[in-house]
Amino acid sequence: MLFMFTSKLFSYDNLYFLPKDKKIVKAEIIKLINNSNNTIDIAMYNINYEKFIKLLNKASKRGVKINIFYEKKNGKFHKNINLHKLKTKLHTKIAIFDKKVVYFGSANWKKKSFKENYEVINITNDKNKVEQFNKFFTQLKEDI
Repeated sequence: MLFMFTSKLFSYDNLYFLPKDKKIVKAEIIKLINNSNNTIDIAMYNINYEKFIKLLNKASKRGVKINIFYEKKNGKFHKNINLHKLKTKLHTKIAIFDKKVVYFGSANWKKKSFKENYEVINITNDKNKVEQFNKFFTQLKEDI
C-alpha cells in the first residue's frame, strides 16, 4: 500500500491552457530541457522559439542526444542536433524528455503560441502515454 501511495507522489499529468498558464508552461519546458540527461525527441510542426532553441543547443553540447522532426523551423541549431524533415506532413506538437516525460498539445514552440494564442498543453509522465508516444517516434524515424 505504501508503494502505491509513493508512486503517485512522483507521477503527474498536468493540463495547461494558454495564454493563461504561459509562465508555468514555459518554466516546465525549460526545466525539462535543462534536466534531460540522455535524449530529447521533438516532433513539432513549427519550432522557432529562440529561448527553447538556445536551451536545446546547450543540452546538445552537454551530450544530450536530440532529434527534431519538423515541418517548419527557423533558428540556428547546434550541429549535433539531428534535424529531420519528414516525407509526410507533420502537424504534431510533441516532445519526449529522457523517454520518461511527454509534452503534447496544440502549441508550436513559437513565441506567439505562448504569448497570444489559445492553446492546450499536457505534460505527463503517465507510463502508458509515454510508451505510446515513444512508439510514435519509432514510426517517425522510419519515415526519414
